[in-house]
Formats: sequence, structure tokens, C-alpha cells
Amino acid sequence: MVLHFIIEKEHLCKKETLINRIQAAAKAQCSSRIKGALSLDIRLFYNMPIDLANSQDTRTSAEKGLIRPVHISILQPSLQYIQEALHAIADDASLQIVELRVSQFYSMRPRMEIILNTMGDDMRSSPPNKETSI
Repeated sequence: MVLHFIIEKEHLCKKETLINRIQAAAKAQCSSRIKGALSLDIRLFYNMPIDLANSQDTRTSAEKGLIRPVHISILQPSLQYIQEALHAIADDASLQIVELRVSQFYSMRPRMEIILNTMGDDMRSSPPNKETSI
């Protein structure tokens, strides 16, 4: 089973708001509890800094993923919020995740994309046919 969530995220989104959005998207796609090992692919799209956005060349490079952020301090809390929110569909999400991939990008539309695969299924990294955007 592959679940794909796209969570719109404004600059100063509070923890509770973010967790509620992830839980709502997860419950919309998966009505039953997930058991077993999980693979998690997280793509974080941060608001593009003004110095990059002002130049057409650098903005295009950033949108293509050629210029990418390196924000370890922002990455850790995001991962914790996602794991906490996934408890809505997985009994022990933090222990069930056996494979994790996190990518960071700049975008004019800040968001978080979460792709959750159950291990043993077809391990596709591309988004499935069913998506939920919140």
C-alpha cells in the first residue's frame, strides 16, 4: 500500500496545526490501522529566500533542485511531528519505520510531501494514483 500526502505549510505553521493536517490526510486515505514495517519518504519544500527569489536564474535553479537548503535544525522537528501524526494510522509508527529518506528543496509554494509505503509491497518512489492535499 502506498499513501501520498501533500501538506501545505505556511512559514510559521504551529506544531498542532501541522500534526492535525497530516493526521487528516492520513485518515482520508487509510481507514484501517497499518501493521508491519514501513518505508517513509519525506520531501520538505521550504519558502524560497528573497535573495534566491529575486534573481530569475537562481530561482529557476532552486526550483529545479540544483540549489537546495541544508537545514538540519528544521529537519529534526519535522520528522518528529510526522512520526507523531502517523500514530493516527499506525499503532507504533516510530518503531514501524525501517526505511527513511528525507529530501529538502526550495519552492515558491512551501509544503511537505509524505510518501508512506508498507514494506513487502511494490516499493515505488513515484506518487501513487491517489493523493490527498490539505
